[in-house]
Amino acid sequence: MAATGGLSLASGTTAATASKVKLSDGLVQNLAVGKVYRDHKGPVTGMNFTYDGQFLVTSGEDNSVYVYSCERASRARHLRCEKYGVSLIRFLHNDRDCAVAASRSETDHLLKYWDFHDNKYLRLFRSHTAKVTSVSPHPYEDMFLSGSEDKSVLLWDLRQDRPVAKINGQGTTMASFDQQGLVFAASVGQPKIHLFDTRNYAKGEFTSFDLRPHLKADLVAQHVQFSPCGKFLLVRTASQLLLIDAFDGELICEYVVSSPGDQEKPGQLAPVPGFSPDSQYVISGVSGGDVCVWSTTNARLVHRLEGHTATPSRTAFSPVHALVVTAAETLAWWIPDSSAATV
Repeated sequence: MAATGGLSLASGTTAATASKVKLSDGLVQNLAVGKVYRDHKGPVTGMNFTYDGQFLVTSGEDNSVYVYSCERASRARHLRCEKYGVSLIRFLHNDRDCAVAASRSETDHLLKYWDFHDNKYLRLFRSHTAKVTSVSPHPYEDMFLSGSEDKSVLLWDLRQDRPVAKINGQGTTMASFDQQGLVFAASVGQPKIHLFDTRNYAKGEFTSFDLRPHLKADLVAQHVQFSPCGKFLLVRTASQLLLIDAFDGELICEYVVSSPGDQEKPGQLAPVPGFSPDSQYVISGVSGGDVCVWSTTNARLVHRLEGHTATPSRTAFSPVHALVVTAAETLAWWIPDSSAATV
């Protein structure tokens, strides 16, 4: 994949100066590659923007973490984690320098509260006994959720070494806060989504949604995410991507993420999908290397971003700019191009 002429972010066309505009079908359809990074020497395992869209962090199987400035379209930091490795990584609320990262160690399934500025761990969280599958920081308080293959969801306070709450499941779990931090959703190994009141979680779930009527072969969610507007839940299994009404659990639509003849490899994780910041669009990598952008509520394909040679594992809209970043064999930055040049 190569950047198109005239779109190099490093040449002065930054995400900030070019892209503070309202998202629309026309803008999405004119996305073109403006910058390509080849820093990671292997698959990308995690990717996240800061709350203000000024920085992007990526982690990879090469035990590297890179932080990029979106204003300058340049690499700002390169950190290493040889001892534990890094899988998932998420910035904390209102913080450009601190993140929670899950280890890739086969024996030590800890979470790290990491200060990038000083490159040191402020705290290690050690309660999970198997691979961590999800990390979700609270949008404004010093807490986060983690899911794991050890059949538990844990709620953490950044100031304490031990979890403040535990939800036991029947299989691999994952959990995610809504953008207001009032509610969190959890999948605990069954074809259900459980909703909890963040301040009254001890009382148990206040509702749950049965996904079995909507699921085909794979009955376990690999990813659960609230839309920024709070009205929808995005649910990804190994073979399906569903939009669920966050209030009544009804299926709104399903996005086409596979083609006839596609075969999932055993143990392979599905690409991580996401929403645009205005909840208008859903984005995900699909098999073969493309990235699809759909209209959220009717699954209409708005645009297909072509150019990757491997299935993009991570795709994300910037929270404030008309910028999309996709991670596969390279890290590609897509910005609007009025000439609609092709990759």
